[in-house]
Amino acid sequence: MNEVPGITRRSLLGGAAATAFLAAGTTPPANAAVSALTLPNPPADGIGRGQVFDNSIPDRSVYAGLVQFVWGASSLAQPAGAVPSAYMPAFRDFDKTHTLAWYQANHPDWVVYLADRTTPAWEFGNTTYVPIDFQNPDVRTYYWNAFIQPKIDAGYPIIALDNVGTFNGFLSVGHWRGSTWIQQYSGDRVDTAWSGAVLDWLSYLSGRLHGLGIGLAANITWNGSVVLSDMLEAVGLVDVYVDEQGFTVHRPGNYNDAAWLSKYNFTRQIAAQTLHFAINETTEATLATATQEQLDWAVANYLLYRERKSMMTLCGLGEYHVWVDCPQLHTNIGRPSGSPAADASGAYTRSYQGGLTLVNPSSTATAVVTLPAGTFTDLHGHTVSGQLSMPPNSGSVLAQ
Repeated sequence: MNEVPGITRRSLLGGAAATAFLAAGTTPPANAAVSALTLPNPPADGIGRGQVFDNSIPDRSVYAGLVQFVWGASSLAQPAGAVPSAYMPAFRDFDKTHTLAWYQANHPDWVVYLADRTTPAWEFGNTTYVPIDFQNPDVRTYYWNAFIQPKIDAGYPIIALDNVGTFNGFLSVGHWRGSTWIQQYSGDRVDTAWSGAVLDWLSYLSGRLHGLGIGLAANITWNGSVVLSDMLEAVGLVDVYVDEQGFTVHRPGNYNDAAWLSKYNFTRQIAAQTLHFAINETTEATLATATQEQLDWAVANYLLYRERKSMMTLCGLGEYHVWVDCPQLHTNIGRPSGSPAADASGAYTRSYQGGLTLVNPSSTATAVVTLPAGTFTDLHGHTVSGQLSMPPNSGSVLAQ
């Protein structure tokens, strides 16, 4: 396995068990032993960062020393410390030559349909990549041989799965076996049959990858349909949890009120033990035109929940593939000196060695926070002392 210099390797218990599973031609379980994985190593202070795709960055040295993880790297040639991952969709055939007509002629029993038993369960309405039955052992063999093994052979240390939903977001129901309809799922968004199948798929991939010393990253969707226990189990099966919703949710209002609290509590629950890469898309087409308020919001939330394993990025709406940067992403107020706490004003605060971060998640109420003694400077060079008035749905980072 090719290694990327300047990163840590996580050692698990003994490699003999995984070797035995592979020698027997079977798949090791998700917790099978493995000698080491090559994983990102975020910094202890400042902001750990990731890059979303790199295929439109001609000179990757622009993020040398800044980025620890590349989601969907097109090249293994990365700056020291930036760990690349190989992208592939979790539930679709990634070969666009395999059209629906091709499937109906060659593997009709692999296609997953909606409740009408006619319409494929297309993801996001995209009819290029056919949804396939990832429970089928033949599909799993095809998926591994066609997509995963070539990336392992190329030297990628991490496989990156996109659009993993523990809820049935595209309303998959079943498939045809000849003239017999096989119903697998209810077609409801919250469906234990679906979530169980997804968790089994992740466990299969994680176990087999770990047996080869390869890590697994997954973009696991968070929204109102998520069952917390399913989400926690899914995150526990991967080595890097990618959160495409971040704390901006790609909308002007960001998360707020009860929705913010649910996301915050979940993120804090997994922050200490899970490598976590949060993607915060602003509502503008480019990061350069995003509002300062939204940039401050994303960074303040990151510093509120972060632990050593936390990484993030900021970009415009769908502004992937290119390198974007802003002063807020270079914020460094040292290491956390305490845990996050709810303030009497309704805001949440957290102290750092060199300042503090504050978040007001309310959609309606202004929070007036009494600050520690001294004078602070916000991310825009404004000084403040005594109290800070925070508008609804706002964040602030103060250096001392």
